[in-house]
Amino acid sequence: MAKRPVSNSSAKPGQMSLMSEWRGERRDNGFRARRLGVLSDYQILNGCLKEVQAQDEGELWLLCDAQTRLSERIALAESVRRRQ
Repeated sequence: MAKRPVSNSSAKPGQMSLMSEWRGERRDNGFRARRLGVLSDYQILNGCLKEVQAQDEGELWLLCDAQTRLSERIALAESVRRRQ
């Protein structure tokens, strides 16, 4: 099973480090995480998000993990497409 969110001393107050590709923060109505890296147009076209929102930290971590995996798979599809 994948690891849960871990607090990181480099995160600013009110922010949390979820994974290397994401930075999260607590909001009045839940949590929000933004992707730190850049997505290609192809990744965005095929469903990758720059930001996710959740009710709690566990849900936020799962959404970030799912989006990270999706972006990796779509980047692979994009590279296959270029080779054809």
